[in-house]
Amino acid sequence: MGSLAIRKVVYTGDQYYFESPTFENGLSIIEGPNGTGKSTFFNLIYYGLGGRVDEFNPSSPETHKEIIGDSNNMVRLVIEIDGELFTLNRRFRDNSITVVKASTAVDDVATTFESVTLPIQRREDVKTFSDWLLDRLNIPVVDIFQAGKQFKLNFSDLARLIYHNQSPDPNGIYKPAEVGNYISDSLEIRRAIFQILVGKTLLDLYNAIGRQKIAERDAATARSVHQEYQNIVEQLLKASGITDIANTKALAERIRELEAQIEALLATRKGFARGELGTAEAQQTLAADLTNIRALEVRKHELDEEREKLVREASRLIDVERSLQADIERINKVIYAHGQLNLFSSDTCPYCLNDVARTPGHCVCGNTVEELDFQRFFYSPAEYLDILKTKSKSLETLRLAIAGVREDSARWNLERAEVQDRLQLHRIRVQEANASPASVEHAIEELDAKLLDARDRLAKATEAYRLEAKLAELLKRYNNKKTAFDLAKAEVARLDGESATELHNQIEAFDRVYNDSMTSVVAECRHACIDSQTYLPLINSGEYREHSAKVPKRFLYYLALLQLSLLSEIPFPRLLLVDTPETAGIDFERLIKMLRQIELLENPNSRNFQILFSTGVKKYPPEFEDNVVMKLTESARLLTKREEVANDH
Repeated sequence: MGSLAIRKVVYTGDQYYFESPTFENGLSIIEGPNGTGKSTFFNLIYYGLGGRVDEFNPSSPETHKEIIGDSNNMVRLVIEIDGELFTLNRRFRDNSITVVKASTAVDDVATTFESVTLPIQRREDVKTFSDWLLDRLNIPVVDIFQAGKQFKLNFSDLARLIYHNQSPDPNGIYKPAEVGNYISDSLEIRRAIFQILVGKTLLDLYNAIGRQKIAERDAATARSVHQEYQNIVEQLLKASGITDIANTKALAERIRELEAQIEALLATRKGFARGELGTAEAQQTLAADLTNIRALEVRKHELDEEREKLVREASRLIDVERSLQADIERINKVIYAHGQLNLFSSDTCPYCLNDVARTPGHCVCGNTVEELDFQRFFYSPAEYLDILKTKSKSLETLRLAIAGVREDSARWNLERAEVQDRLQLHRIRVQEANASPASVEHAIEELDAKLLDARDRLAKATEAYRLEAKLAELLKRYNNKKTAFDLAKAEVARLDGESATELHNQIEAFDRVYNDSMTSVVAECRHACIDSQTYLPLINSGEYREHSAKVPKRFLYYLALLQLSLLSEIPFPRLLLVDTPETAGIDFERLIKMLRQIELLENPNSRNFQILFSTGVKKYPPEFEDNVVMKLTESARLLTKREEVANDH
């Protein structure tokens, strides 16, 4: 699987500047006292990789005053993915990242300079920066289906087990989600993150589940469309006077027969037209009547085409009306349930559903939040009523359009009846024209009647063929979608069995590494493993809760993931970002023991890996002195003013 490494971090702005040294593989330590910029260093990396950093947001309660107050500022990362170097440029207050791959010369031939700007936030099917990064790491973008919603896991989700940030609660293990809600930080999401990072087959399984869900949705949609269209076809055929059902093959044969019959009638009529037509007065009257009949037949044909258009328009409007009515019914149910049960509100616990005396400006868990953030999940009855009014207004407008179609249909019926009456009148006049029973005029009238009947039956057969052909096409589409769903379902079943075995083996391997590290660092730890359902650590079967073990419990969890990636082919990108773990509370002796576990990493295949680690002054084993690549002090903080840079030169 792919590996990711940070080679250089650069911050540039009108007022401040920072450029890191080049970070090599292995362990690189950033040393400095609190408040000198160690956390800012890791926040710049995370921001440059597409993450959201609250203190870089001007609207956050706590902001980084130097960066927020700077202008024309950006972060630039040089990263290496499987031996290829890329430069990532992200401006502050911008939601896009420009990826640059510099041209290189091979045999004195320079490759093309590559540059692409990708959005960070997902909008429909546009490729995002996260999609690009995961693709480079050979990690497919996985679709997650939860709580009736579908969304894709981004790199920032997987980074929750790559970026060991400063957490006020090390028991949490995972880096907090960027958007803290019951979906983004649910157990299922955290399980998915762990499973994707430790199992290749598990990754394939999540991909297959996503394809199955999409195939199931497509099959259901195709089935619904086919059924609706079949009902419409039956109504249209019934309105046209066609009561018998025939498939496209039978209808095609009927069309060929009618076309041959019409061709024969036309040939016969031409033969009669060359004969005697009676007196001059009879000829003139008959010619006028025949001309009127032909003109009326053309108008009748035009009216029939208009009727077909009206029928199609009416069918489309009826479909939209049904959809709107269904939406309104669902919203009414939500309003009723909300009004009767009051299940969801910003002052309701999402777990036990009891009322909570929530402090304004704070979440039910106590964290500071913006009150407007609740609008994403909770709606008042008034807001639901606004949505209902909008849908109802759309339905009224649609029904006006349907009424207009009905008025057009009524006008069409009147005009067609008038044309039919005039046709009948002229046919009677032709029949009663001054001619003997054996005259040519009578024979031509009979032929015209047969032609009209044959053409009418041909028009109906042609329309029925068109409708049946479309219906057959929709049925074929549904069958194809159903077959695709069945195949996707079978693939999920196959991978589910394989992934269960793989996951069991990976958990056993993880437990061996984790237990060895924890028992080496924490003397009171008899046994350490992870829960097979939640993948969270259990020390002494969950009985041991000593505060001093919280830091190694979290740090060694991340280190165990890195160890697995060095021993086997798993998607974990062999990168750890660790920000000052001792601030969460750990004695110096245990901290040194914990950090020495890095030296014990086994790497039999000599795979590249990288650990960027920040810590306080001299808060690392003496043998790690050569790994210190950056030293921050009170006088030499991370960000340097531009005037100071100019004075140094």
